[in-house]
Amino acid sequence: MIHIESLKWQTFNIIKLNPPKPTVGKFFDVFLILLITANIVTTVQRYLMPEMYAAWEDSIFVLKQFSLVFFTLEYILRIWTAVYKAGYEHPVKGRIKYMFSLYMVIDLLAIIPFYFYQLDSFILRMLRVFKMLKLLKVMHFLKEIVEYNLGRSKYRNYREKYDAK
Repeated sequence: MIHIESLKWQTFNIIKLNPPKPTVGKFFDVFLILLITANIVTTVQRYLMPEMYAAWEDSIFVLKQFSLVFFTLEYILRIWTAVYKAGYEHPVKGRIKYMFSLYMVIDLLAIIPFYFYQLDSFILRMLRVFKMLKLLKVMHFLKEIVEYNLGRSKYRNYREKYDAK
């Protein structure tokens, strides 16, 4: 059985960004670049060639699902192995610091839309509910402000007390 630290180290050597890398790491890089390129091409194709996109929609959907799983797994593995990067050695603080590094934030921002696409209808409904609740709250405060300024507020006694000074 492979020791967890050994597995983590091997994983780090495969997914790290800088050489030297084992052969598997080089294949990983090439696969990653091809997958990113395929996703960019299908996104552009959707707007520039909608007929072709429609013809390949099922295959593109599978590609997007696979990409979601792959990029999410890669993101998690990068966080898991971050302790081997200089400046990120602490098991908790180092990983948190690494998660907020520029490239990790970019990776997260690239993954999040996939999840929003998956949860689109649910999230949009929830966001609409929160917007409505916020609107009701703002309307309540607006009513209080108007009533206060017109002198009909339940806080009128406070106004008279402080305006007299």
